[in-house]
Amino acid sequence: MTQTPKFHADKDLSDEEKSEKALVPEFEKIISLKEYELEQTLKNALDSFNNLNIAQSAKEFRKIANDLKLMELLITDKGKHNNKNSLNDLTGKQWLQHTKSWVIIDGKSGDISKQIKNHPASYPPSLAEYFISYFTKAGGWVFDPFMGIGSTAQAALMTKRNCFGIELNPEYAKFTRERIQKSIDDILKINVFTGDSRKSFKIWKENNIPPIDFVITSPPYWNMLKKSRGGVKSKQKQRIEQGFDEDYGNSKFDLGNIDDLSQYLDSLVNIFKDFKKILKPKAHIMIILQNCRTKEGKMEPLAWNFALKMGKHYKLLQEFIWLQDQKFMGIWGWPTTYVSNVHHHYCLVFQNL
Repeated sequence: MTQTPKFHADKDLSDEEKSEKALVPEFEKIISLKEYELEQTLKNALDSFNNLNIAQSAKEFRKIANDLKLMELLITDKGKHNNKNSLNDLTGKQWLQHTKSWVIIDGKSGDISKQIKNHPASYPPSLAEYFISYFTKAGGWVFDPFMGIGSTAQAALMTKRNCFGIELNPEYAKFTRERIQKSIDDILKINVFTGDSRKSFKIWKENNIPPIDFVITSPPYWNMLKKSRGGVKSKQKQRIEQGFDEDYGNSKFDLGNIDDLSQYLDSLVNIFKDFKKILKPKAHIMIILQNCRTKEGKMEPLAWNFALKMGKHYKLLQEFIWLQDQKFMGIWGWPTTYVSNVHHHYCLVFQNL
């Protein structure tokens, strides 16, 4: 039987040693949060290796490498700060690392409770942390108009930012408030409202929330969750069997219930267009979307078409590609038709003019 390995993190370093390693003041808290997850992943990797399951072992080791790379960004303060940096609190070296156009981030199984699993399409808090750290300074305001189960709110807490969020589903909004209550402090403000993102300005104004520095969100990917994934036993079908939510519900206000693609795109753009009233000048917006494959086998360039329409109201800067390396793979189309496993998302970056 493989013994559980231990990651050794000497938290009793002298100030001089901390300085030599360029550790940020919060490094102990970050390590304590990540250490158990790394130990479990390493144990799984070694168990798989000893059982000659080489593919699974390689997958687990890749996950460790990706997690450590993200940890390095969070706990080290490499490089020099510049007082002219008006965008974020990063050093030059950290800034450079964040500008690579793709990033591999997978959700951590230890972070996924039953309530989080119940949401059919949440992104991991570490993804939001990565972008919040680049597009805001500590104490800034982050807004998520499709809050879901609170990944953005949790990331805001981890990065010492304030957060304003709106969620249509009362169950998800309630869980988000419970999720952040465990770690909220007296300085940061996390405001989560149950409501329709079409009323964002009204909610923002009535609650005296300051102008927003950064919007990060992932709206429903059109009606994808309502469509069958094919004949094999997909992750969606497994979720249904386990009693988890198949989609976001049947609300007439839910964008995921719009079947006409043009109507969906126009509705989504109109929601974001109204945010000009609450954004700071030159504030950034990141919207995470995918292109879609219809049941008939046609690819609809959802993300690209949205970018073109949204670009009429905000400056379209660029895109990041979010890659998932641990996602379920289905043998779609076998043995006659090409259907890919889509493990990437477009993180579209816009700027308020």
